[in-house]
Amino acid sequence: MATLRMVHGLWKNERVAQNHMEIADRAGRLYDKFVGFTEDLKKVGQQMDTAKRTYADAMNKLVDGRGNLIAQTEKLKSLGARTLKSIDGRLLERAGEAQDDPAS
Repeated sequence: MATLRMVHGLWKNERVAQNHMEIADRAGRLYDKFVGFTEDLKKVGQQMDTAKRTYADAMNKLVDGRGNLIAQTEKLKSLGARTLKSIDGRLLERAGEAQDDPAS
């Protein structure tokens, strides 16, 4: 009976050791996956910054400064271009302010 208990204890210790090895292996894979995730998240942030700058640049061309696109297209309308639609009033207002601004 003592021999059976000893064998059972050895098997139990072997299972515990195998579980520890499995835990260590999974922890390593989890850590590596987490590092990859953080790198991807940093890339997303950089791409969002790039998109925001690109949007700001496009809006500047659209409504800021003398000769902005809104002002130029509205001038075509005032010269008699036939249109079915109108530009959003807030954009017109913003473009008009840029036209009036002597610093533009």
